[in-house]
Amino acid sequence: MSTTQEKESPYEIGVSVVCADGDCGHLHRILIDPTTRAMTHLVVGHDVHAARLVPVSLVERADAESIALICTAMDFDRLEPAEATEVIQPAAPPPGALQTNSGLGYGRKPETVTYDRVPAGEVQLRRGERVHAADGDIGRVQGLVAAPDHHVTHILLTEGHLWSRKEVAVPIRNVVDATFGVQVDLTREEVKDLPPVDLAAIG
Repeated sequence: MSTTQEKESPYEIGVSVVCADGDCGHLHRILIDPTTRAMTHLVVGHDVHAARLVPVSLVERADAESIALICTAMDFDRLEPAEATEVIQPAAPPPGALQTNSGLGYGRKPETVTYDRVPAGEVQLRRGERVHAADGDIGRVQGLVAAPDHHVTHILLTEGHLWSRKEVAVPIRNVVDATFGVQVDLTREEVKDLPPVDLAAIG
C-alpha cells in the first residue's frame, strides 16, 4: 500500500487511530506550526494521559472513519509522551520563619504538575475549543483538513445550536490566530452561510 496521499484528508479529533499491526487509540490533539500552517504532530493514545506525540510523517492514511499509521505498536510506544510531569518544590522559608506558616507557602509539600507538551513556537488544536468570528463566538473546533504535504487547508467546526447544528469547513486563509481558541476574520453570518461539509467526500 502506498504511503502517499493524493488528496486532502480530514483529521477529526476523536477518530480511531491504528498502527500497522493493531489499534493504538484515538486522536486527542493536533499540533500545528502557525508560521507554515502545517501539521507537525498528532497526539494519539487510548488515554489522553498516556498519549504519544506522533510525527505526521508516520501518517499513511486519514479519512472520516480513522487514521492509519505506518509504524508498529512497539514503535508507537517508543514515541515521546504527549504530557510532561514536573515536581514543584515549595519556597524555602527565610531564616527564623515558622515552618507551619502555610499561608506564605512555607511548610507545604512538593506539588506534581502535569501539562501538555507543545514544541516551542507551535500551537495545539483541541476538540471543543471556541471559534471566534469577527463579531462574536460562532462554534467549536472539531478538527481540520490537510493537504498531502500536511499543510492545513480548512478548520472544521460545529456551528449553530442544538436543532440547527452543522459541521462546516473554514478556509485556513480566514484563520487569523489559533493561540487561544481559533479566531477567524469572517462574520458569524458568513460562517453560517458556509455549506455543511461531508467528511466522507474528502480524500
